[in-house]
Amino acid sequence: MNSMKCLLLEIHRHSQVSRPPASPPYANIKERQDFWNLYQAVDKDGNRQLTEKELRQALVNADWTSFDPCTVKMMIRLFDTNQNGGINFEEFCGLWSFLGSWRSIFDRFDSDKSGNISINEYANALIAFGYRLSDKFVYTLFKTYDKRGVGAISFDLFVQSCISLKRMTNVFKKYDQDRDGYITLSL
Repeated sequence: MNSMKCLLLEIHRHSQVSRPPASPPYANIKERQDFWNLYQAVDKDGNRQLTEKELRQALVNADWTSFDPCTVKMMIRLFDTNQNGGINFEEFCGLWSFLGSWRSIFDRFDSDKSGNISINEYANALIAFGYRLSDKFVYTLFKTYDKRGVGAISFDLFVQSCISLKRMTNVFKKYDQDRDGYITLSL
């Protein structure tokens, strides 16, 4: 149970979209140099600002498919702390750490080690995260992110769906002022 608590704290920490996580501390100078070499390899035009296109070319799923464009845009919005539209080296380090943490979470729930999350694995992840959602809602959410229509969600879309669900939850809580689990909407 202690590892589940740590996992939930990690998810909560990385679901806060108002403030990106800090860059990770480097174990040594070589590690920082390795990150810098990776960053330079991705920064094709050498301007020290990764564009959406450069970042998308660098980020791949387990099956070597590129990250979904919406996920890449979300990553830039999360980590572009100076709001110049690009990702500098320090922002890149924070983004890389963020994705590493999410990769650990993803791998934990990818029980068949397929490199994708099935509907059952997805439902189990949401339950472990503390969500009590109807089967119909979980199915609808899953289908929204199963963009290939194959009954599986890739790593990038799993991250995107979890961040989106966290945002939805935050908005819902804002309007559920009496905390009874219901809100009234008028059109």
